[in-house]
Amino acid sequence: MMPRKNEGEPFNQINSSELNQLIKDEQPRIIDVRELEEYETGHIKSSELIPLHQFEGWISQNKIEQKVIFVCQMGVRSALACEISAAYGVDDNLLFNLDGGMNDWIINGFEIE
Repeated sequence: MMPRKNEGEPFNQINSSELNQLIKDEQPRIIDVRELEEYETGHIKSSELIPLHQFEGWISQNKIEQKVIFVCQMGVRSALACEISAAYGVDDNLLFNLDGGMNDWIINGFEIE
């Protein structure tokens, strides 16, 4: 996996192919920050739903101590979830944003449920 960190961002970018391989190798925690209606139309297997509007309350009550990949439809809300996590002191080496989000995941033909 070759995560990329853009200058000034407190998180790493990961593409769909890299995430697909990471799921096979490590079974990372995947948090989908879309709304329930979006999640129900198709999501990455083993992902958990924590909508962005509930995320700050969740992160204030939970510790992240393993790699977490944040997912949304296009990669914008998930990037915000990464930034919120970093603001709460989560190690930026544990934070990953799915570049292109579910749109990219689906275009590349990876499995959804």
